[in-house]
Amino acid sequence: MTPAPTRAAAWLPAAAAVLFAVAHTQSPGIYSNQNQYYLHGLAAAGYGDLRTDWLANTSDPTPLFSALVAAGYRVGGLVPLHAAFFCLLIGYFLSLWRVASALPFFPTTFAGRTAFAAGLIVLHSAILRVDSVKFLGVDYPWYFQAGVANQYLVGPGLQPSAFGVLLLTALGAFAHGRPVLAGTLAAAACVFHSTYLLPAGLLVAGMIAALVLKGDRRAAWRTGAVALLGVLPVIGFILVRFAPSSAEEFAEAQRVIAWVRIPHHCDVGRWLDWVAGGQLVWIAGGIAAFRRTALFPVLLVAAGGAVGLSLVQLATGNATLALMFPWRVSAVLVPLATAAAAAGLATLLEAKVPGRGLFFLSGLLTTIGVVGSVLVVSQRLSYQQTTAEEKLLREVAATRSPGDLYLLPADFPKPPPARGSASSTAVPVKASDRPAIFELQRFRLGTGAACYVDFKSIPYRDVEVLEWHRRMKQAAAWYAADDWDATGVVGQVAAAGVTHVVLPVEAPVRSRRFVSVCEGPVYRVVKIE
Repeated sequence: MTPAPTRAAAWLPAAAAVLFAVAHTQSPGIYSNQNQYYLHGLAAAGYGDLRTDWLANTSDPTPLFSALVAAGYRVGGLVPLHAAFFCLLIGYFLSLWRVASALPFFPTTFAGRTAFAAGLIVLHSAILRVDSVKFLGVDYPWYFQAGVANQYLVGPGLQPSAFGVLLLTALGAFAHGRPVLAGTLAAAACVFHSTYLLPAGLLVAGMIAALVLKGDRRAAWRTGAVALLGVLPVIGFILVRFAPSSAEEFAEAQRVIAWVRIPHHCDVGRWLDWVAGGQLVWIAGGIAAFRRTALFPVLLVAAGGAVGLSLVQLATGNATLALMFPWRVSAVLVPLATAAAAAGLATLLEAKVPGRGLFFLSGLLTTIGVVGSVLVVSQRLSYQQTTAEEKLLREVAATRSPGDLYLLPADFPKPPPARGSASSTAVPVKASDRPAIFELQRFRLGTGAACYVDFKSIPYRDVEVLEWHRRMKQAAAWYAADDWDATGVVGQVAAAGVTHVVLPVEAPVRSRRFVSVCEGPVYRVVKIE
């Protein structure tokens, strides 16, 4: 065996964290949810004509994040935003290391800790995820870092949910005797994204319970107090900015978001399959691994509260409770369980494999994970987006004028044939296909042009949600008509302020008022005269 780590090995977690961030990778451009969460910030930064976009002028649910996006973009475009996510990935790894180091079986030798780092790096690496899709058809490694219902802390790039890393950091602080700092960090996660209010509340409740059981009521009171003070501005912001306009409108808006727009996150019957069941077992094993640590009661209370509230939601079908995501705490508990498993495996190898051999094996696996993931990004094997839209985006970006408003193909997707949730980050995209669900989701940020509505990006204030739903239904009805002159659709579209219409080339839509602007292999653009 190699000797126990000394001060000379203090660099290991930091160096491994950087390698982890490289191996994890991130989207080289704007991807998926960023098309919504960057919108307010880029509009404020003066990007394109987005200041006139309807959605960019709705109530912003994440104003601090939008301010950071605007500031970063003004300074250096997307580069500061990529750098921020890189730092969050480093924080994610270091937080897992900090939490796992509280385990009684955390490896004690330098070689063992290198093996632990290699395990986390490889399991989170893009190359492993791409290979899983290639050979098994599913991105199975994703399920070891994400929670149920496809909710996660770190995903394809910077977005408000990535600041949930602070919840892991909070658990690391608590595990090492700093409960007040832990409460502060838990509240900070909510400041960036209010969706963490319930998961943070469950974790802080667990911290308070653990401290009370320990007999340290003063620390329990202080921890709860700082957490509450930290989230009061968030709660106040929500109550003021997103207060119900009326009971009926609020209920309907909640129904629309939960069951129309994001049922894959909200409907237990939609996401609960055998994989999610396996994740729950994985979480239970992870909690059991911490049974001789200060974190055990914290995790037990948080998991118990999440299960209880999830059962209440399932029994009542309440949309508001579903949108509070009682199961979102699993996005914290799954990575913790994975870190515990990596620590246990590293300790086992530490006892069975000679130090030099284990160090060499860990280095080899880390190299494969890092180099392979760099190749994944350079060869565009991950974060793929349909090229069917690229000519359209280029043409609109080059020809748009202030005041233009584009109507995009929009419709409501059909429910999937099977239950479950999965990540599409590593799934290849057919170049010529129109997306089945989130068609033209990157139109706004890819062109700088304002659009009438799209299915991907939504507002959150009740009256604005209902307006989004009305626009979606209206757009679907417009595109369902062929002769826009005979049906009067062209007049309705023009009256809505639309100046340009994007049409799939196979669409039979026609009007005498159409003037062709550009045409590609998949889409054409017409102007309404």
